[in-house]
Amino acid sequence: MSIQRLIFFVLSALFFIGSSMWIKDEFSPKWIKYQKEYYKEQAIKVENEYSAASSIKEKELLGKRLASLKRPVYEVKQILLKGDYSWDKGQNGDKVDRCITCHIDEEKLKAKHPNAKEFPFDIYGCAVCHGGIGRALNEEVAHEGIYYHKRQMEQRLVAAEPLFEFWSELANLTPEESDPNLRLEMGDFKKYSITGDKAIYVGSQKCLKCHTGLTSPHVERWQRIKFKTFERVKESPDYIAGNEGYRKTCLKCHTTGYDETTGKYSEEGVTCEACHGAGEVFSYFMDIGKAPEGQKIAKVGTFGTPYNICGPCHHTRNHEMRLKFFQERGGDDEWFFPQHTTPYKTGLTEKGDASKSLPKIY
Repeated sequence: MSIQRLIFFVLSALFFIGSSMWIKDEFSPKWIKYQKEYYKEQAIKVENEYSAASSIKEKELLGKRLASLKRPVYEVKQILLKGDYSWDKGQNGDKVDRCITCHIDEEKLKAKHPNAKEFPFDIYGCAVCHGGIGRALNEEVAHEGIYYHKRQMEQRLVAAEPLFEFWSELANLTPEESDPNLRLEMGDFKKYSITGDKAIYVGSQKCLKCHTGLTSPHVERWQRIKFKTFERVKESPDYIAGNEGYRKTCLKCHTTGYDETTGKYSEEGVTCEACHGAGEVFSYFMDIGKAPEGQKIAKVGTFGTPYNICGPCHHTRNHEMRLKFFQERGGDDEWFFPQHTTPYKTGLTEKGDASKSLPKIY
């Protein structure tokens, strides 16, 4: 056999092997096995439910579901994300996350991610937290650079920038608001840590251990005024008389770390983390001697930054329900001008008569 024929034979064999592998991957991709396992497990589960069912209607519904599970359609499943891949990244087309093609069991995903309601998969996908290449269907390619566990995600926090990039990506992926004034910024997601879980409130006492001396004028003024706002609220006649819904509107701004879902909060009053955000991450940086990195995070949302955390509470219409309450009951106008703000807003001393400058209730 001549050398030319030998070369041709070897190249032909390689081409045949390569083509066979491509055809196999194209028509019987590896991700199908995960879907087969899932549908098989679901079919067994529904069969057991069918056997235990007592009513005819229930058996009918389970029977239809069982029939569909025994004739499943194996297909690529994907989440269409907001935004496009760009040419400068060597990609183009729709931005998608296809992790659920293999990780198809939603119940297992929810069990492993108890914060799913706060962090919906159908908007953000998986790769925003876990990394990797969400568009890929090949397991090795998809898992390139992936963070499997929370500990691996947390190890990214060697500086503030990875957290800022995470928040920015969440802002990019979130559907646009119809109101242009509600445009999302990175700081809107300050409640999330790098793992996608809600950041933990550490409490003002942890902050005050150092900042009582470092920033004493600011701390002293805040402790005297803002820390005590909820004490004033609890004494207000409208708060005392108000129902649960009424009181919740007060808790949103006069407590720290208020969770609307649970109705719980971290601390009474407007303490450090009410403005600087949950201290889990920036206090960590300060504890390990990287105070400048922690400072960058703590300042996001404070005065002078693009996202202003003051706005939602310092809103002109936030006390409209109080106006209505006192108008209906003919109360005095002290409600409108809290006692502790008098020296700051009027220049009057504590002995001065502030009532003359107050708006009247008609």
